[in-house]
Amino acid sequence: MSKTLAYTISASDRKRLASTFADPDAAGPVSVQTDAGVVELPAAAADAVRHLLGELASGASVHVFADDAELTTQEAADLLGLSRTYVVRLIDQGTISARMAGTHRRLRVTDVLAYESHRKSRLKAVAGITEADVVAGVPYR
Repeated sequence: MSKTLAYTISASDRKRLASTFADPDAAGPVSVQTDAGVVELPAAAADAVRHLLGELASGASVHVFADDAELTTQEAADLLGLSRTYVVRLIDQGTISARMAGTHRRLRVTDVLAYESHRKSRLKAVAGITEADVVAGVPYR
């Protein structure tokens, strides 16, 4: 079984989930109906399921990764919204670490998510500088 899974749901299912999971701060038990009966989830699992369903209800595409999951360069590129060629360049520059599996590069999902977080913070900082320039009347060239 793959250690990386991606999920999206239909618009009608999103509406149904949104009405149930509209409050992101909701707490309490979550039960799952199985063939063997109803199972009440432990608190941590209930919080994770509530968060997952809330994200799906908002229309977000949700990815579930195991801690030790590895991605191909294409999977990492898809996750980051970048081209595979650019991800390979980032690996070759040492910006994102990867290991070789034969002739193929494998990236730890934690490294890819750390790069994504760093990239988002840099983009946010640049946007802040741009906004400050506009407020100060600095012309854009």
